[in-house]
Amino acid sequence: MRLTSLIALCLIVCLLGSAWPGTTLAQTPATQPADPSPPPETQLPTAPRDKLGTLPAVGENVEAVKTYARGEYAKAAKMLEPAYRAGRAGIQDRLILSRAYLHTDRPDDALAVLKNVLESDPENPEANSLAGQLLQKAGKNKEALKCLQHAYRLKPEAVTAGALGRCYYELGNLAKAKTYLTSALTQDIRDPSYSLLLGRIHLDRGGGALAEKYLLMAQEAGLDSKELHLLLGRAYLLQHKFTGPVLAKRLSGKVKVDDVIDGEVVLAKAPGQTGKFLVATRYCALHEGLQLLKGNKRDGDGLYMAATGCSAAGEYDRAMRHLQTMSAKDQARPEVRDLQARLLVVTKRFGELRKFLAEGKRTGGFDARVVADYLCKAAAVLRSEGKRRDAIAMLKRAEAEQPVAESVLRPLAGLYVAVGDDKRAAEYYARLVELLPDAEDIDELNNTLKVLREKTEVTK
Repeated sequence: MRLTSLIALCLIVCLLGSAWPGTTLAQTPATQPADPSPPPETQLPTAPRDKLGTLPAVGENVEAVKTYARGEYAKAAKMLEPAYRAGRAGIQDRLILSRAYLHTDRPDDALAVLKNVLESDPENPEANSLAGQLLQKAGKNKEALKCLQHAYRLKPEAVTAGALGRCYYELGNLAKAKTYLTSALTQDIRDPSYSLLLGRIHLDRGGGALAEKYLLMAQEAGLDSKELHLLLGRAYLLQHKFTGPVLAKRLSGKVKVDDVIDGEVVLAKAPGQTGKFLVATRYCALHEGLQLLKGNKRDGDGLYMAATGCSAAGEYDRAMRHLQTMSAKDQARPEVRDLQARLLVVTKRFGELRKFLAEGKRTGGFDARVVADYLCKAAAVLRSEGKRRDAIAMLKRAEAEQPVAESVLRPLAGLYVAVGDDKRAAEYYARLVELLPDAEDIDELNNTLKVLREKTEVTK
């Protein structure tokens, strides 16, 4: 008989629980003041989510929760504030209030409410996670770390792992940052902030390919921002992906150079192919540079990436125009100066090159070694065109910058032989033998010097 009564009592309790989901037998009646620190209420079968993470279970003020769920955050906050100020709000209502404050750009008020929750329930994972996220955004990373670590131990959610990753990144612990960000990305691939920061970390460490991988994941997750295009462009520059594979493609309608059509960059009309254009695929610095220029036509990074891509595609005049559009400040950047010098060499503007290098040296942009290097490159172009005397003159300028550089003396010695000036050639070969006694071709140098001296003696 006792067993039968016990079973019947259990059935009644189960029926009551199913009739009022989201409540418990120990819940405080609505007509009585709630205890400041009530026990956690029973959660709904599937907890709803917003962009801040998993919502807490429904609290005492059901109408306020419904209002919050409709996106009326300011109204929900007003509904919950009286009970909170009177010290009667339960933990779940306080969590909803803190979230409402976050959505209405009141982070200080939200943090104050969360600290109040943690005084009542220091083991609450939501309060620890939200408080840690707020502290991290405020730059208080060491303080945030304690809350986030505790929250992650209690409830390892993606949003908490992501915040931990950002926290460790700001503190300079890149290994742990990568660990937590990878965990967050595994749990929630839809949030592009995790893959974006992972891409930045790999880029900072010189890993262009891995940076590209994660940044493209952020793009696939829906991110489209100036920061993303900037980081992707830098990842491509690091890998020397200045321009994508070039294809000839038929395009309809009005098409202009530098247009981006279906993710491909229009470079120029295809020679000898009516109606076709040369296009490059999107996975290159040129594409990202053009994306940056859409927002700002004078964006320094965008102009540099576009110029680099155009130069790689052989569009030297367009590359120079991009560089000339830059501000004086951007033109002073080392990578921009180097690109401009290279373009002056390949476009054979040697007079401009000499002036550019002299001004760069005067302002500290180029040292003597770099100046000599570009002059040697210009000399090589002149020599390839058969202009040996002009090449010698260019190398003599390089010699004035680097008088004992092998890269200067060897081509000078060879050019003097080519123009039949055996005496000068012998002088340079003698200097090479003296400066490079351990050279692999020292025997050849000595033999050439001997022959030149013999010829000079015969001439005398």
